[in-house]
Amino acid sequence: MTVNGSIAEGIVKTLSQTADFSDLTFVLAYKNEIKPTPISKPIVAISVKGCEIGERLTETLDNGETKETEVRNLLTTLSVDIFLPYSKGGNAGHKIFDRIATHFLFVKDLNIVKAVCGNADYDKSCEALIIRSHFVFKQTVSS
Repeated sequence: MTVNGSIAEGIVKTLSQTADFSDLTFVLAYKNEIKPTPISKPIVAISVKGCEIGERLTETLDNGETKETEVRNLLTTLSVDIFLPYSKGGNAGHKIFDRIATHFLFVKDLNIVKAVCGNADYDKSCEALIIRSHFVFKQTVSS
């Protein structure tokens, strides 16, 4: 299992077990699998779009010199696609995004540095509205 897979799996598991989200179904993103058709209730598909490891960070010593450390910033982009019945309307999907963003920012404190939410688009293949969104969160890791 890759690190990326375990991040998405962990988030799906955590959100699925959170009482505030009992009305939603969280799944790993559909790759080339057949999607449920038609969508009868909101489904949130999660995957990792990418990770970026930054340069080693530096620290300033007491004598004023700078020293390179073994610590780096890791930026992870988490894709969160919200599928919902057409009858619910796009506003319902944006409310779901808001709930997830609030959870990431204030409950889980994932150190989100960017959150992007797109428009609601109709996907004929699964007869659903889809709102594509993503979050970028920052961690520091030691090499």
